[in-house]
Amino acid sequence: MMKKLFSLVICVMAVLFVGCEPNAPEVIGVFSVSETKQVTFSPGNLQYHPANNEWRFAQSQLDYIGEANSNCSSSYNGWLDLFGWSTSATHFGVSASDTIDDYLGDFVDWGTNKIDKDAPNTWRTLTNSEWEYVLLNRTNASSLCGIAQVDGVNGLILLPDSWTSPADVTFMAGFHRDLSVEAYSQYQTFTAAQWSKLEATGAVFLPAAGVRFGSVVDFKQSHSFCWSANTLNSAVACYLASGSRGAGMFSGYRYFGHSVRLVKDL
Repeated sequence: MMKKLFSLVICVMAVLFVGCEPNAPEVIGVFSVSETKQVTFSPGNLQYHPANNEWRFAQSQLDYIGEANSNCSSSYNGWLDLFGWSTSATHFGVSASDTIDDYLGDFVDWGTNKIDKDAPNTWRTLTNSEWEYVLLNRTNASSLCGIAQVDGVNGLILLPDSWTSPADVTFMAGFHRDLSVEAYSQYQTFTAAQWSKLEATGAVFLPAAGVRFGSVVDFKQSHSFCWSANTLNSAVACYLASGSRGAGMFSGYRYFGHSVRLVKDL
């Protein structure tokens, strides 16, 4: 009886230590987004189920939905993860419209929603300057970013500020000289087991989920596009774009369907 009770106590302590459930990943990667502010990234890209009005994070950082985003509508009975820029005139960009007037208005952060079990306003969208700081301006920024193919998925890896490489995994920062889907695996490849070790050190993976133009999904496994919270004007907003040759901040029409990766302030 005492042995069973001891096992139960240990199990409960384990649940409390990681947060909510025994298998929940512990978020440990700390990223500077300015000289005075640090964040942690969400455990995966944002996803939405229109028919159920439910928001969640992808179950894995490697996950992206792909072609099913062509079904983007307010009544679709499935998951989506490529959204137009979120404004007060749209339901967080859940629309296949490519009409600029349908995206007028001020930004409304996706993090104002209840996501998984997290209360509204737990998470937020990075600004243009914060994305830029992660990529270019934090200490040793150039050594904390690089492309890779991870368990068959192409994407961009971001490493936390204070990062120590696992003993048996070698990470190579930077980009390939060529622009192609194949360039990711040519540059470096990690198995699922190797990625688990990198992820345990706080590594973030932005999958090359592509972009949606209206109901057409393109550039899968080629590019990653992640929205920022900033707009240039009534038609154009800013986003992070990354491919095999590089990554940086760009701007494009608000109706483009891009990934959304949220952060939590520390």
